[in-house]
This record gives sequence, C-alpha cells and structure tokens, in this order.
Amino acid sequence: MRPTVEDVLGVLRQELDLDEGELSVSSSAEDVEFWDSLGHLRVCMALESRFVVQIPLDVVETLTSVGAILEFLDAESTR
Repeated sequence: MRPTVEDVLGVLRQELDLDEGELSVSSSAEDVEFWDSLGHLRVCMALESRFVVQIPLDVVETLTSVGAILEFLDAESTR
C-alpha cells in the first residue's frame, strides 16, 4: 500500500511537533522551523518504522522536503 500525502504529513507533524496547518505538500526543511538536523533524523526514523522501509544513508540527506519523501516512499512501495 502506497502512503498517502496525509500519512506522510502526519508523521512529520508528530515528529516535528507541528499543528495541522503548518505543513503542506510543498513544505521543506528550509521553511519549517523545527525541521533541523535532529528533527530530520527523527523524521527519517519514524518514516522507516511507520512505512517499514530502510532509508539508505546517502538518501537520508536528500529527503528534505515533503515531495522528496513522497517520491522516495512511492518508489519503495513499488519494489
């Protein structure tokens, strides 16, 4: 099952302690205050757990936007 946008936004909201309207599909680490390096690690670990995927280290650094996360998870779900 492919994760939905809302699934991904939910993980990000939870891990970054954000309210409903503070994230959108166009959000990135650059425009979200708490999406710093520690927040990014929490997000990646939560994504791995929630969607049962392994995120390679070289990919972790590229997942800095909601769009990039969705692309990665979509590609993983078709494997």
